[in-house]
Amino acid sequence: MQSNDPFAPPSAASGPGMLYQRGVQAYPDGYYHPIESFNLNRMLAAPFKSPNWIMNILWMVVCDLLAIVVIGSLIKLGYMAEVAEARSGGRSEHWPDFTWDRFSEYLMRGLWPFLWNIIWLISLIVVIGLPLGTTIGLTSFLMNNNNEVPGVIVLVTGVVVMIGIYFSALVAMSASMIHAALGNDFMKGADIGWISSYVSKMWRTTIWAGFVFLSIGIVAHIAGLLFFCIGVYPASAIMGMMAADMISQLHDIFVTRGGVSAYRTRLEVDPNVIEAQVIL
Repeated sequence: MQSNDPFAPPSAASGPGMLYQRGVQAYPDGYYHPIESFNLNRMLAAPFKSPNWIMNILWMVVCDLLAIVVIGSLIKLGYMAEVAEARSGGRSEHWPDFTWDRFSEYLMRGLWPFLWNIIWLISLIVVIGLPLGTTIGLTSFLMNNNNEVPGVIVLVTGVVVMIGIYFSALVAMSASMIHAALGNDFMKGADIGWISSYVSKMWRTTIWAGFVFLSIGIVAHIAGLLFFCIGVYPASAIMGMMAADMISQLHDIFVTRGGVSAYRTRLEVDPNVIEAQVIL
């Protein structure tokens, strides 16, 4: 079976996940060199790397304006996925410029993460709603019956449980959308094995990167509001381009930790054969 990764080397040694040479992680020379930790400076500078960065931002603004009819969101997500792919593994310092003649490609590629975003949001509402309703109901019952201490204990426990569920779901949601977007396949968003592997290896990094990104986004949008509100549109466009770079970073960090690349098909390769080929 051929790899889905257009940059993959034509060798069976490029099997699933990381290659190993006597237990040491290794990549084919000159092929794939992902970063090993989150690089904030790279994310901040990423939107301005292309010589045509102004036009790319303007096109992203157009997509945001068209988001009212959904199609703009699909195109934006599809373009972001292509940018993330180009930036992944140190393949390109610049990223592909937005070109309207790739409208259909952006549209279809953006459809998969868009659908998984909806699926996860609905699931999150259901999963959070059950412990939330239980906590409120039980706390109210205990308080009304003069059981203040048990009521406080139930309330605190419920809040802690909901926070844990919320952040776990967000990381799993990120994994699902990253796999579907970079793999350009709807069903990859349902790969429980890949998602579980990502969550176990990346939950701290994803939460930290998400917190940093959210903080920057709040500041950027406040600054945009100060420019008679119209600055919100370029701020949103720039944040979208930063998000694309952040996605590529999270994917690469996951791969360096032994995860399977989102671009590759799960090939059935004997690990001993892989090790022998790398050594040779």
